Parts: sequence; C-alpha cells; structure tokens
Amino acid sequence: MTILVTGARGRVGAAVVRGLLAAGEKVRAASADPASLTTLPDDVERIRLDLSSPQGLREALHGVQKIFLYAQPAGAARLTEAAAAAGVGHIVLLSSLAIDTHGAGTSPIAQQHVLVEDVLRASGLGWTFVRPGGFATNALQWAQDIRAGRPLRLAYPETYSEPVHESDVADVAVRALLDEAHRGATLRVTGPESLSARRQAELVAEAAGRDVLVRLISPEEYREQLAAFLPAPVVDTLLDYQAARDGRPQRTADDVRAVLGRPALSFAQWAKDNAGSFR
Repeated sequence: MTILVTGARGRVGAAVVRGLLAAGEKVRAASADPASLTTLPDDVERIRLDLSSPQGLREALHGVQKIFLYAQPAGAARLTEAAAAAGVGHIVLLSSLAIDTHGAGTSPIAQQHVLVEDVLRASGLGWTFVRPGGFATNALQWAQDIRAGRPLRLAYPETYSEPVHESDVADVAVRALLDEAHRGATLRVTGPESLSARRQAELVAEAAGRDVLVRLISPEEYREQLAAFLPAPVVDTLLDYQAARDGRPQRTADDVRAVLGRPALSFAQWAKDNAGSFR
C-alpha cells in the first residue's frame, strides 16, 4: 500500500512519514519543494506537489490508496475528484480544533478547515478528521526573546490553552491511516492539561535552564506586535481567543488515550524535547 503524505516538510507531516515507515508502509512524501525534505530518510520517495495547482496531481496519486492531507482550501475539490478517480479509499485530514471553539463562524483559521472538511464529506471518499488544538510549537515564537534575555511581552499571560505535542498529532494520524476503525471519525487532540501562557513560559525556562520574565502589555500593544507578522483577521482571532480564555482553564480531550492507548504527552515533555531552541 502506498500512502501519500502532503506537507511532508512540516513537523507533523515529517513525523507522519517516519511513523508510517516504522509500521512498514510505503510512503510518498509530497511538498511544493521536495528538495527541502532533507530530514526524511534517503529512501523515501519524494514528489513535487502544490495543492493549489493541478500540476503533478495525477503523478502524485498514481498507485496511492490513502492520503494524509493538510487543509488547503484552494484545490481541495480538485484533489478529491482526482483521488476518487485514482482509486484512493481514505483521506486523513489535519484539521483544527478551532472549528469547535466559540467564534468559529468568524475565525479564518476555523473556516479554512471547515471548507476542506465539507469538501471531503461531499466527496464520497472515506475520511478521518484529526482536529488538534493549539500546538506546543507555538511557544517557539518566544525563542528569540528568551535566547536574547528579553522579557516576553504578553497581553494575556493568564490565558489558558491545552498545548499539544506534534508527536501526538502525528501518532494519531498514523493510527487513523492504518486502522479502519477510525474511518468517519473526528478525533480531537489536545495536550493533557490546560496551562496559562505564564506557566508554559516557566516550563520552557526550567527545561532550557534560562531565566524567563513576562512583561504585561496592553492588548493594543500586543495587536501591534502580532500585526508585524500575521494578517489582521488572524490577529483579531488570536486576541479574541486569548481574551475569552483569560484566567479560564479549559477541558482537555481524551482522544489521544483512546486512539493510542497512552496519555497525551505533556507540555513539560515538549519543552524538554525542544530546550535547545531556547538556549
């Protein structure tokens, strides 16, 4: 069986490739820039594929039975039509738990994933939706300041999230690809505990052996800070999300345990795994 993994350059996609290889599956790794797939084993088949373009689609799908798919609305319908014609039986979509949160109707992050989920539901293909919450890797946005000894400038240091280790997302996706029991399921993936941004910073500091200070700034200052590298609608969504969760721990999902038979990996473990990024 050949499984196509899109977005193989990303942390989750690359981990899905490795997990499938470990399970003895044949993997075709796809990227808009296959030369960038330098972290994958040399014997992995690499192919150029831009999900927003029809170019290379037929070649990428030749002989493929299953797909791990990143949510790219542009070209989603085209891909599912081509997948059905190629005999693909099952697509596991990397979706987002933003779909389940308050304000999803106006969130560009949620709506991007809703569009692709809707396309898959209407495609007639088998599907599984893996909906992770906020990634622990979001903490990497602090890395430059921590390495430089600068305080973290946060508007909502007591806002809570349930950061999920990317390895858990990949492991759940691999299991969904290999186990027919998860066909038609929506799997919600969170970390095992709800943590404030301040507590996450403390855990990063402990793992990296660095002093990390948090400086409270106004929402307006934070908006300006985020707007330097994010589109305005995304900035609005993030600020609304953080304000709604300020001082409010949230419930976690237990799908990691249900699918993998073990607890979800903690943020403290993620911080240890990535401590070098903050030193």
